[in-house]
Order: sequence, then structure tokens, then C-alpha cells
Amino acid sequence: NKFRVVPNGIDVEVFKPLQGVERKSSRIMVTNSADIPLKGLAYLLHAIYKVSRQRDVELVVIGEPRKNGNVRRLIWDLGIEQLVTFTGRIEEQELVRQYAMASVAVVPSLYEGFGLPAGEAMACGVPVISTTGGALPEVVGDAGILVPPGDADALAREIIRLLDNPEYARKLGEAGYKRVQQHFTWERAAELTLQAYLEVVDGYGGP
Repeated sequence: NKFRVVPNGIDVEVFKPLQGVERKSSRIMVTNSADIPLKGLAYLLHAIYKVSRQRDVELVVIGEPRKNGNVRRLIWDLGIEQLVTFTGRIEEQELVRQYAMASVAVVPSLYEGFGLPAGEAMACGVPVISTTGGALPEVVGDAGILVPPGDADALAREIIRLLDNPEYARKLGEAGYKRVQQHFTWERAAELTLQAYLEVVDGYGGP
């Protein structure tokens, strides 16, 4: 009862929907430290392979894997080299543009301490599919789709669901945007921090 939790903020002046950028109907996006197993990219790659057997799909990975690392080998083994693009390191404005072009953002992490990629995607109005690893459900809430960590079948199923239901995907994107505006701005973080300080001051009989 002595704890007060103040979530991190999302810079909504930077991460926001962009006008005049065409969203691509089959583009999946992930922001990922590609060669860190905890980020779960391998499960998403398996999911993309499964989806590609049934639908047109492409995956854009914000990042760059090691030249001869496990991620490159897995992509080769799955035969999805033509479906996966790595952007390498990019600036914030280009990241926002990539979100604007994506039809779905996926956060496949096995664990996240906060879940900044989910929050940034939601701030950009992109529908989100996330695992329940770590704090991600606290960020996504009911404004995105949640699946168990390490479940490629669940990821594939929900990707197909959003690709096949653009109106539902649009509503989910709107819900995510509203959730960030209500709960995860830096202004909101400042308000909650101030409340905590005032509570302590009042508890000690201060002014």
C-alpha cells in the first residue's frame, strides 16, 4: 500500500498517425533487437511462414540481424527470404513513417519490462498484436490482441484475422491511439508523479 505506479510516457508529439502515407494492406511490422531470443522474433518468423501459405504477406523488421546469425539462418530454412525486409538503424521520423505504412504491428517478445514498441505503434494508430510477456498487457489492455508468448500458431491466427478484417483492424488502431492518449503521455506521467508527491506531503502534514 506504499507503492504508487507511474507508467512511462510515449512521445505523442513524435509518435502519431501520419497524413498522406498509404497503409499497405499486407505489411506486418516489428521493432526488434533481432538476435536477442527474448524478443521472440523467431516465433514471428515461423508465424509469417504459416501466414504466407494462406495469404499474401510481407514483414518489415526495424533493425538488422547478425550477418551469419540464427535469425538469418531461420529465414533461409523457412524459405521466406523474399518476404522479410530489415531496415537497419533508422531515425525516429522514418520509424513513424514505417508505422504509417504497416497494416499490423506485432510485439512477439517473451518478456518486456514496459513495452515501448507496443505503445509507440498504438500512438501511431496501428493495430497491435502482442504477447502477454511481462508488462505488455498493462500497456495494450483491451485496445489490442494478446497472445501467449512463444506461440507462433496464435500469432499466425491473429495476423490472418486482422488481414481478413480491415474494419476490425481500423477500430483496433483507433482504440490503441485513444488508450495511449489517455494513459501513456508524458503529461499524464507528470500528473501521476505530482499526485504521489502531494500525497506524501499531505501525509506529513505539509502545506
